[in-house]
Amino acid sequence: MESYYYKSLFPYPNLIFRRKVKYFIIVILICYIYTLLKNILYKNKNNIKNKGLTERNLQDIKVCLCIMGKEENSYAKEYINHYKKLGYNHIFLYDNNNINGEKFEDVLKDELEKGFITIINFRGKKGKIGKKGGIQLEIYYDCYEKNNKNYDWLSFFDFDEFLELIPKNQSIQKFLSNKRYEKCQNIKINFLYFSDNELLYYDNRSVQERFTSPLYNHPYNNIIKSTVRGGLKENYWKNSFCSHTSAMRYISCNSNGNRISHSSFRISPFNHTYAFLKHYYTKSVQEYCHKTERGEAFYPNIQFNDIRKKRRIDRYFQYNIKTKEKLELFKKIFKLK
Repeated sequence: MESYYYKSLFPYPNLIFRRKVKYFIIVILICYIYTLLKNILYKNKNNIKNKGLTERNLQDIKVCLCIMGKEENSYAKEYINHYKKLGYNHIFLYDNNNINGEKFEDVLKDELEKGFITIINFRGKKGKIGKKGGIQLEIYYDCYEKNNKNYDWLSFFDFDEFLELIPKNQSIQKFLSNKRYEKCQNIKINFLYFSDNELLYYDNRSVQERFTSPLYNHPYNNIIKSTVRGGLKENYWKNSFCSHTSAMRYISCNSNGNRISHSSFRISPFNHTYAFLKHYYTKSVQEYCHKTERGEAFYPNIQFNDIRKKRRIDRYFQYNIKTKEKLELFKKIFKLK
């Protein structure tokens, strides 16, 4: 017998209709309760894991870096040493050079012998045509899939990105064990772009010594790169729309530890309070031209014609002051009229 309360809610003579509505409400309630319990259990489980991480000795926290490189021998040693000083336990370097191109082994022999880096052969490989993100997404997916169970955190940066922690002289382990990140599973760190320091050509000084002019107010500083917690059940890198961050629906935070969108690769307003990535995107005119001609991992299959060369020149001057000398060198290297 139907209750008086139920009849008052659905005073329809059709008993079958009332029952269908009743079953529908029951299903909705069951789904809601299931989702609620799942979130509570997952949150508790995650808090337990994070608590254990923050209370462990810093030496026990394992952090690795996943990176791909192509024609980066001139910068490789400085870059590897930078992350070694930060306390990274290991670097997985995916060699994406041309088949007959330069080899990282020629400049990183010492770190290879010490076991600090592992070089993975991706020589000559390109991303699928028409797929945004190119080979880089495949590399990030592969690196997380194979190593996430052995490391507490995995960083995904490029060769022109140098992580800076605030305050300085702290290890990556101390930074990541801070309580502000105890609920975070994907920490998104903003860029800080640097200008060309009015340099036209490459020289043998280190990147950080040559380029010392940060662009504090540049709008593209809102772009981020990710450091992802290990041990997560699903690996979303392969289906991500952008290599800057995974398409994961886990808890994403900015460098302040504040919850943010899981899918966005831009954070506005950008923040450099506790960490940022010094991004030497252009370097000098000569180096930028070389970077452009070799092709980028993000757009590996785009034909490099005169129109695109001019667009790349315009992009260069989004970060640097336009001068007659720079324009003339661009035309000379790109063979433009």
